[in-house]
Amino acid sequence: MQKKIIVACSGGPDSMALLDKLYKQGHTIIVAHVNYHKRDTANRDEKIVRDYCQKRSIEVEVQEPTFDNKSNFQSWARKVRYDFFFELAAKNDTDQIYVAHHLDDHLETYLFQKSRNMLCDHYGLKSENIMKGMKIIRPLLHETKAQLIEYCDQNNIEYGIDESNLGNDYTRNKIRHSQIEKMSLLEKLRLNEEIQKENIKLKDKREKAASFLKGWDRSIDTLLKQEDAWFILEYYLHLEIGNHYSKKHMKSLIEQLQSNCLLEIDGYYLESYEGMLYFKKIKENKSYTVSYLEYITNDSFSLLKTGKVIESIYVSEKDFPLVIRSVKPGDQIKLRYGTKKVSRFLIDRKIPKIYRKEWLVMENSAKKVIFVPGIGCDVEHFSIKPNLFMVQYLT
Repeated sequence: MQKKIIVACSGGPDSMALLDKLYKQGHTIIVAHVNYHKRDTANRDEKIVRDYCQKRSIEVEVQEPTFDNKSNFQSWARKVRYDFFFELAAKNDTDQIYVAHHLDDHLETYLFQKSRNMLCDHYGLKSENIMKGMKIIRPLLHETKAQLIEYCDQNNIEYGIDESNLGNDYTRNKIRHSQIEKMSLLEKLRLNEEIQKENIKLKDKREKAASFLKGWDRSIDTLLKQEDAWFILEYYLHLEIGNHYSKKHMKSLIEQLQSNCLLEIDGYYLESYEGMLYFKKIKENKSYTVSYLEYITNDSFSLLKTGKVIESIYVSEKDFPLVIRSVKPGDQIKLRYGTKKVSRFLIDRKIPKIYRKEWLVMENSAKKVIFVPGIGCDVEHFSIKPNLFMVQYLT
């Protein structure tokens, strides 16, 4: 039995040409159409798609999402339609989603990336890539929009024109009207060759960055000695976070990392401390209340029956409830040789700030810090027969 395919179809000439070509190739098709009801002609485009499919007995699914008027419409619309495509693909036991991006879209994407000095996985558009385990297939990247319109006209395929693409409301529209539409076919093909060469260079740089990171000991000096330190840092952050950043932003980070500093980037900490680079996800500070003597384990710490001497403490009923929380300014613990500020201990031990922010203490019912990982318990809770051991986990 032939595998079904999902075909994204807006009703424009690009997607109608794609739909007709795939239909004539004999594919078993499910058409996915999204009607945002944002334009007066939105229902016209839906009718075009439905009429084409009805005449050929092609299954069609239509989604009509409601915009929340809070986020960027373009970003929201893209997420909505792709989630719709993924849902349809999963429902119909297929992993193949066809979209009608063409050569002009490919060139436009490249020029958009360059205009923003963006670093990316690939310049322009890939003929095929994987998203959420699904194949996004673009078979029209060798054809221009004009050629697709001509195809529709010659084959009597009805299509609609999206008026929102005619203005210059978006950067991509400006690029399309001021650059792409003024190019000859030969100029477009030459630009496409340039993109191919850029992608070869990009692949080579990425492979060199991956090779460096494989043996990197997180030394800042070692990173700075590399010719494209900014590119390596961007590649590293992309692997960890999943986002891409501009060359300008990366060069700014490289400058800052040459001395001790703690930076925040998209929900993560990036720290340069004593010549080493540290990176970890920012965690929300939480406190845990322990109402009675119990042995528990979570992502942050464990309370155990046995352990090392430095992990031990003796607690009595009057100490409960215990509160295990992050260090606060002014926290101190009473030791045999005097009172020690917890912040001073962390500094003396050369603990990076990235970990200091998550360091835990145990506080008893009297609001006194009675245990600090790395220090141990205070003088009043030391015993040769401890009944509790605490271990903190720092990742």
